[in-house]
Amino acid sequence: MHKHRALLLAATVTAATVTAASAAMASASTGTRQAAAGTEYIQVMSASTAPAPASAIARGVFSAAGQARLGDARTGTITFPGGMIVVSHRARHSASQFDPWACLSVISQSGTYQIVRGTGRYAGISGHGAYQLSLEIVATRVHGHCSSARPPVAQQELLRLAGPVRR
Repeated sequence: MHKHRALLLAATVTAATVTAASAAMASASTGTRQAAAGTEYIQVMSASTAPAPASAIARGVFSAAGQARLGDARTGTITFPGGMIVVSHRARHSASQFDPWACLSVISQSGTYQIVRGTGRYAGISGHGAYQLSLEIVATRVHGHCSSARPPVAQQELLRLAGPVRR
C-alpha cells in the first residue's frame, strides 16, 4: 500500500516539475529578441499526396513550428508565427530506385541551402548549410500498370536542414 502511494506521489511530483519547467521555458521564449548565432535544425515532413504545405519544426538558435512550401523550385518558404524564411538550394547528389511490382519510387537527395532572406521576426536572418531529402511514393495502378498520370496512392517526404544561422 505504501509503495503504491510512493509511486503516485513520485508521478505527481514529476508531472508538477515538468509543468513548471514548461511554463518557465515558455515565459523565457516570449522575451525580447536578441541577436544570436549557432546551429539551426529544421525538419520538414509531409504525407500528403495533394499539393499542400508541409509541417516544419525548427530548433537551435530559435524554436518554432510552422509550414513549408518548397515544391520543385530552387527556392522555397518556411512560414513560422511572426515571419517567414526564404531558402534556396542546390542539389549535390541524387539517387532513385523504382520497384515496378510495388509501384514504389524511393528518392534521396542531398545538397546545400542558403537562407536568402527573412521577414517579420526573422528579418535580417542569414545562414547556410546542408540538407538531406528522402521521398517515397506509391503510384496508382491502372489496368495492372503503374501510372504517373494519376495522383499517387501514398507519399511521404522528410527534409532535414542543418547549418549555422545568425539572427
